[in-house]
Amino acid sequence: MIKVEKDFADIPTILTQQVREEAFNANVTSNSYCDDKNRYKVGSVQKKLNEIYHLKCAYCEQKLLDAPKHMEHYRPKKIYYWLAYSWDNLLLCCGACNSAKGDRFETENSAICYRDEVFEDIHRLGSDYDEIEKPMIINPEKDDVLELITFDKEGKIGSTDARVLHTIDEACKLNRDELVQLRMEIVNDFIHRMNEHYLYFKKDKDDASRFIPDIENFIENCKVENEFYAFRYFLLNHVEIFFEDNVVLQKLIHGIYQKYNDI
Repeated sequence: MIKVEKDFADIPTILTQQVREEAFNANVTSNSYCDDKNRYKVGSVQKKLNEIYHLKCAYCEQKLLDAPKHMEHYRPKKIYYWLAYSWDNLLLCCGACNSAKGDRFETENSAICYRDEVFEDIHRLGSDYDEIEKPMIINPEKDDVLELITFDKEGKIGSTDARVLHTIDEACKLNRDELVQLRMEIVNDFIHRMNEHYLYFKKDKDDASRFIPDIENFIENCKVENEFYAFRYFLLNHVEIFFEDNVVLQKLIHGIYQKYNDI
């Protein structure tokens, strides 16, 4: 659940074509989503979303290399039927997060109903709606919540921010067993490598060089395009949580991380 950079002005041409306008008008006339062909699901839109999201789920950050790639509506099309083809309402999502999110969309204020918006305007309504409704679920295309996310040493994600916590626990179920297990595989591998180096380090306390390759490799993999970036970022910046019983290791990892960032 990290912020992605989407150009809201760079609308895929196919979403502006007459066929989508006709589908939009049909939805408006029926006062519901009635497009049996799901005309937002087209290859050019999918391709652009894949690039923007680096083939990762908008919420759990799993890579979707061979997994189904769901074109998810931030505001559910069942409720906001006139936004079904809106570029600023389409996200990339895994099946599990999509299923958990479903058609629920909690807001602090009353939800907006269709207000005679025209087809040409549907790609620019999201921010205005946000101001009015105050959605509870995070929108990764507009909300930067990296510093509001926490993890414990068991790999479970949390937050003290109400919206982030709602997204984690209620909307997307981001502490699903399979996600926690995948995050723990990352941290357990890192902990194992550091502990192994530490055994040799205790014999020669002047030589911390053996830690450097593995720490630098972990830092190199801490990139937004890689799986579970938020977790990797948190681990590097909160090593005390994962190495709570070894202050020496904490200082070593922190020192090498800081030196790496200063290069």
